[in-house]
Amino acid sequence: MELLKNTFLALFPLYFYMGTGAVLRRMKVLKTEDLPKLNAFLFRSFLFFSLFNNVRNANFSGMDSGKLMLFGGLSVLFLFGLYMLVVPRIIKDYRQSSVAIQAMYRSNFVLLGMAYAEQLCGAENLGPVSLLVSVVVPMFNLLAVLTFELLRGGKVNVGRILLKIIQNPLIIASLLGAVCAALKIQFPEYLDKPMKSLGSVATPFAMVLVGASLTLKSLEKNKKLVLFVSAARLILSPLLVVPVAVLLGFRDAALVGILTATAAPTAVVSVAMSYELGGDGELAAEIVATTSLLSLLTMFLWVLALRGMGYC
Repeated sequence: MELLKNTFLALFPLYFYMGTGAVLRRMKVLKTEDLPKLNAFLFRSFLFFSLFNNVRNANFSGMDSGKLMLFGGLSVLFLFGLYMLVVPRIIKDYRQSSVAIQAMYRSNFVLLGMAYAEQLCGAENLGPVSLLVSVVVPMFNLLAVLTFELLRGGKVNVGRILLKIIQNPLIIASLLGAVCAALKIQFPEYLDKPMKSLGSVATPFAMVLVGASLTLKSLEKNKKLVLFVSAARLILSPLLVVPVAVLLGFRDAALVGILTATAAPTAVVSVAMSYELGGDGELAAEIVATTSLLSLLTMFLWVLALRGMGYC
């Protein structure tokens, strides 16, 4: 009972932020049509500074960075390959199968990975998660384009994909942070302090936007398919990856990062990408909303289990 209470209290701030977002949407302070722009603003401002600060100030001593980054990348590739083999055999419509596959392997890791790790392990221990972001985010983008193009029989424009990856603000933030860490570049306090303040806004702002996006209004049409995809995203994916991570010795923030990369709800950006690449955008939106709501329970249970076994 004490473990249950402590885990709930550790995660309560995240639930509070999401609840605030839901209330603000109900009050029409935050409108659904404004969320894409606010998410873009978050990625290019607060989240940029948060990731930059985490990488440049990270203490990587005692952590096998290469092992963590390799495992994160291989995990994404494994889930992608598995679902590419299985899902098209079950879902025949490529517009739906492509959306389903992307939803199963692509989590809302950037927003929730940092949030959960900060809440459970402390802001000073976010280095491992920042490393995973630098590997997982470009892979998510690359594999998403491959998924849609391969299933519809289109031609993959590798140059265009690589250009988008290079222009991703989170990749730029990670690279700049890594350069600062490698060269031991220190900023004067008058500059360092406001950059840290901007970065500290990322978690509450991100979770407020997640809460504002929670709605299940259009679920009825694709209920069975959405629940099938949600089960794969929130239960099967982490079940296939997290035990292996534990056996390989990953603990604390590194393990929380791996958990959120595989067990967090489907990425919000997958909706826009589904529309852009010819997928079923409505289905993508339903999956994002459903996994976001169900993850309030499943992520809590995953964290509870790992904390109960002393792994994080």
